[in-house]
This record gives sequence, structure tokens and C-alpha cells, in this order.
Amino acid sequence: MVMTGFLLIPWAIERGQGIFAPLRTYSILSFVTTVPYLLLLSFDPSVMYPPVAQHIRYNEFNDLFLKYTFVQGVAYLCVFAGYLTAGRLSFGWVSSAGMPRVSALSEGTVLRAAVIALLLGMALWIVQVQLVGGLEFLLLNLGDRTSLTAGLGYLSTAANAMLAFSVLLMAYSFQYGNGIGKKICLALFFVIAAISYTVFGGRKHLLHLLLMLLLTWHYSIRKIHSVRPSHIALGFFVAFYFVSVLLLRQGDALEYYMNRPGELLADVLDNVNIFVIQLSYVDTYMFIIKHFDQNDYWWGRSYIDLLYAPIPSTLFPDKPPVDDGVYIRSLMEGWNVIPPTPFWKMYPSSTPPETIGIGYASAGLLGVVIGMFILGMIIRSSYSFMMSRRTFFSLYVFLMVLLNFQLTNLRLAQFLTSFLIAWMFCGVMLRYRRSGRFARLV
Repeated sequence: MVMTGFLLIPWAIERGQGIFAPLRTYSILSFVTTVPYLLLLSFDPSVMYPPVAQHIRYNEFNDLFLKYTFVQGVAYLCVFAGYLTAGRLSFGWVSSAGMPRVSALSEGTVLRAAVIALLLGMALWIVQVQLVGGLEFLLLNLGDRTSLTAGLGYLSTAANAMLAFSVLLMAYSFQYGNGIGKKICLALFFVIAAISYTVFGGRKHLLHLLLMLLLTWHYSIRKIHSVRPSHIALGFFVAFYFVSVLLLRQGDALEYYMNRPGELLADVLDNVNIFVIQLSYVDTYMFIIKHFDQNDYWWGRSYIDLLYAPIPSTLFPDKPPVDDGVYIRSLMEGWNVIPPTPFWKMYPSSTPPETIGIGYASAGLLGVVIGMFILGMIIRSSYSFMMSRRTFFSLYVFLMVLLNFQLTNLRLAQFLTSFLIAWMFCGVMLRYRRSGRFARLV
């Protein structure tokens, strides 16, 4: 109830901007990933992630639960404060009010870029499939996809980005008209991207693509002011997809459900709570709060690992992980590790801490306050950047920040990689001339 109250604040701040205004979108996503799981956990603590539950004694649960709720509430207020502060101190940003849409790009240029992005994405996807041993081998071993795709990070990022570009550019082209041909192409491009993502057992990429598609429509074509039945249907589809992919990754599940397709729906309905549990970071935050209340803070030492990120592991065997979630997962397993530590000396899995977790690990509540305030400022700055430029590139940067940017090593590395890929692709495909001179890409 407290979390819901905090998350209603943006609905008073951003009036008249539709349901997908920046803070409103942030609040919707925060509600979905926090409140349902908190309710589930309050009624049934046994749903807690086992590596976390083993560290929390029964008589500690209530106090830790309440402390987490307080920290999370402070975090939300700091995001809102950072967002509003950046709006008042928007150095050099052009006001978003009355900004015209950039129309120098022709419809043909956007459509051509969408097709080329699709072809590049499919080509890179095929290369990935061949490198892991072929499509059949991959489908039969989805449970081991992490080890199968080890070392393909940059290739995978590029392939996923190209497929996303193809869908979003096709949607972006609707500002020139939305004939039946475009609608069919958009649906086809989306299905190709969805299948490509699903074959590698991932769920987050498709969820992000759906959200990006909605936000592209909201900011480039027409504002969405209310929830429609199609949005509710989309929510049910997302939940079904999320749980079904997780079930298909279990051992011989793919072959089992191919022979018994009717059982998949029943099993998804029986395990629908997995959707709520898997989306939430509440367990991780509760563990971090408990652990660092009893141990020394890191005081930002995890960011030292970023300095080693460009060095290949083959040249530096003791390279620490770029993913700081490896430290958190190792701590959950009872390993005593602090940054920087070589990856091979830690548990070979990750539990991402996100901004709240890494902030608390670095400096307790003060770290959360600083980190979430900065996050709010970055969200507002990216929004101002997008509204002042009105280009596909600036829109994509804003969407990346709003949906996936966090002040952790992993998210910073992912954002930088995606930013460079988008900058290079848009620089080649979406350059346009105005009055005989090249206009700025951004």
C-alpha cells in the first residue's frame, strides 16, 4: 500500500502527457516489478528465492521486510526529485514545448533502414546459431544457453539491436502513413524478432521490444492517453510468454510439450506466480540490505572493474567480471568476496543488484539516495534530449535509458555498447541533407 502511494505521485506531476510520460512509465514498471511480489511475499514468505531465504531467520523477516520497504520508498522519492531537479536545471536543453517533429528524413529512407536492419539482424543471428552448434542443438539445450553463448556477448548485442531497430523503424515510419502494407510488415518484422529472441531462451529482450514499440508509437505517432483492451490483452500475452519460455528451458521440456501441447497452457496457469517472482528484485535488495548492515560497505570499489572491461579475458585471466551481479550471487552462496576479484574465483552466476542494490552496497542508504537521484536526472536529461532533437536516434537513446539504464557496471556496459551500435547504424543509414548541408544526426 505504501509503495502504491509513492508510485501515484507522477500521475499528479505529469498531467496531460498520456500514460507513457517518463515518470509515469517508470512508475508503472516499478509497480509491476515491486508491488505484486511484495503482496505475494507478505502472504507466503516461502516464495522467496532460496539463496536469499537461507540467510534470513524467521524472526528477522518482518523487520527486514519493513526496512526494505522504507529504503524502496526513499529510492522512488529520490528518482522523482532528481527528475524534477534536472527539469529546472536543463542546461542547454531546448524546451520540449512546441518542438516540431524532424521531417527531413524521407519515408523511403526510414523504410530502407528498417529492411537493412532486419537483414543484418537475421545474418548475425544465423552466425550465432552456427557458432553454438546449430538450431536443433540449441533448442534441445536451452537450459544451458548461458554456457553455450559464452563469448558471444558483443555479437548477441549487435544482433538484438539490429532486430529491434527493424521493428522500431517500421513503427516510426507510420508518421508518414499507416497503410495495410506497413501494418503487415510491422507484424512480420515483430514476429521475426520475437522468434529470434525466443530461440536463445531470452525473455527480457522481447519484453523491452514490446515496451519500446508502445513508447515509439506514443512519442512519434500519437499519444496514448488511456488503457485499452488491446493493452490488457498484450499484458496477458506477455505473462503467458514469460512463463512458457521459462518452462521450455527446463531439461527436455521442449520435446515434452511438442508431444503434449495442451499441457503447456495448464502448466503456465499453474505457474503464473513465476511471472511475478521473476520480474522482481525485492529478494536481491533484501539480501543486500541484510548483508551490508552486518559487513563493511564497498565505497564504490565495484566501479574499478569497469577499467578492466575492454581487456579480453584471454589476455588477462584474472580479469574481474563486468557484471557486478556476480559478486552478489557469490555472497548469497556464502563466499567472502569484495571488488575487485577475478571472475574465476567466484560463483559462476549473477544476480544483478541494479542501482538500489549497488547504492546500498557502496554506502548504505546514502548510496541509494545519491544513486537514485542521479538516475532521475539522467532519465530527465535523456527525455529533454529526445524532445529537443526529435530524431529516431534520440528517441532510441531515451528508450534505452528509461527501460534499462542503471548505475551498475553491467548496465553501463550494455548501454554504452548499444549506444555505439545505434550511433553507427543511424549515422550510416539515417543521415539526411537539409539545404545542401549535412544536418546533425542527434
